[in-house]
Amino acid sequence: MVKQLLQVPKVGKTQKGERQSPNSRKYSQVRTREHLLPEEVESMRSAIKKSQGRHAHRDSTLILLIYRHGLRVAEVASLRWEQIDFHGGTIYVKRVKKGTASTHPLYSEEIRTSTQASKRLSC
Repeated sequence: MVKQLLQVPKVGKTQKGERQSPNSRKYSQVRTREHLLPEEVESMRSAIKKSQGRHAHRDSTLILLIYRHGLRVAEVASLRWEQIDFHGGTIYVKRVKKGTASTHPLYSEEIRTSTQASKRLSC
């Protein structure tokens, strides 16, 4: 329960009551773990595909890449097709927040979904 500060008269000495932020709970009290399970990621991807949205395949592929490579939103937003080498099976990631840029291997499912997405965009 959130403690509220009662209004006190402005004359004389006042004591401030203890105020708590509504977000003052520790993260460990809210969630037991800080990562997604593979089943949860697959259910997110299938929900996106079922939505039949214009960019459902692209969004599903991005969720897979984010999950498998630990990418931040800014890193995914800055991805370009030139950074993906389909023949070599790698992706070049420019890290943000003082991270070191690196080349990650792409696995078969990632390559398949990425090539399907690139074919859809080139049409």
